[in-house]
Amino acid sequence: MLRIAGTILQQRSWDNLLRSESLTRDVYQDFQGTFSDDKKMLPDGIMAVIMLSGGANNHTVGLLRNLNGAGVTGRTEQLGEEQDQVLIEQEVFSNDVSQAVNTETYGIDAHDKSAYRILARVQPQLSLWHKEIKGKYIREALLEKYSVNLTVAPTSLTQGFNENIIVKGVALSSQPAYDSTPATYVSQISTALGLAGAGDQWDLHFLSVLNHWITAVKALEPMDNGRYIVTVPSRQALILRDASDASSVASLFRDSHIAEAATNAYRWYLGSFGEMDLFEDPRAPVVGDNGGVLTAGYKGAGSDDTRVGLAGTLFDVSFVHGKASVFVPMHEQMHFEEEIQNYRKVVGVGAFAGYGVNRNVYDDLVTPTDTSLINQNSAAIFARRSTITA
Repeated sequence: MLRIAGTILQQRSWDNLLRSESLTRDVYQDFQGTFSDDKKMLPDGIMAVIMLSGGANNHTVGLLRNLNGAGVTGRTEQLGEEQDQVLIEQEVFSNDVSQAVNTETYGIDAHDKSAYRILARVQPQLSLWHKEIKGKYIREALLEKYSVNLTVAPTSLTQGFNENIIVKGVALSSQPAYDSTPATYVSQISTALGLAGAGDQWDLHFLSVLNHWITAVKALEPMDNGRYIVTVPSRQALILRDASDASSVASLFRDSHIAEAATNAYRWYLGSFGEMDLFEDPRAPVVGDNGGVLTAGYKGAGSDDTRVGLAGTLFDVSFVHGKASVFVPMHEQMHFEEEIQNYRKVVGVGAFAGYGVNRNVYDDLVTPTDTSLINQNSAAIFARRSTITA
């Protein structure tokens, strides 16, 4: 009798249902619009997408300043007292961004993975990567003016912190004052951060001050409905969502017996306060202040997360969005291409796109001054991180 010993006949099996890694949701995918160059109108959304014409990798956007001065009264002649119209411009830029995956179409490695049918997952993976990267780029531009792909050749732009910054727990008179010298402005920001109390959580008092600062102090341009979109970091949203906390939005709704709004406070939409609509942002950036050196961390694609391990005192960062907070000029829509090697055994699949995310800031001076920049569409909010106790 023939007896086969060992494990020769043992077979392996695979579950054909391949799971995907969980994903941190991104609030920015819901807010965008297209910029109309003919009408010179901004879209009613956070992102103004600009489709660039052939051969262009940048675009110029203009802003007409309001008239000022006392005018002419009484018998004084108007002749000679006219004002000129003042137009200022900004350039917004685009650059390439891509990602690719190597696949094997035959051979032992391809055979071992065939049960999972992973080749069919390549394009969805790449599309998801681009979606996550774009969300990171938007946050980079809102905080540091340009998405990181615009800091490399051929655009080679220099990033800089948002011109409008408010730090929770700091008097309005001691908030950072914008300075056109980057090192000086960073020092101003760090000084204000040093005045913040330990563990400053968002509360109703801060929302009241923030609403005043947005509308009366900074006079940011709202959406067409007269409102602003404000993102709230998840750590800060804890209090605003907690109906048992007297300083929370949920508590305010509960005490006012507004059932629908109280229910919304337990979803992505946290509620509305004054002219602000509040939305939770699990991907909100974090800034570490390490002896005056400010470093921003972001949630990237997949497991990439530079928010983890930042040195110094940590601050959650969120944003106030007016109309068209960022421009997204695009010279190339995302498309898929293949690279074939080794007798078609190795096939690289890539997803390529051409765009950049630029904070909406007007200034057409070669050397900006402290007052020449106009940012009327966005602001950054800093709040010192606190310890969360279960």
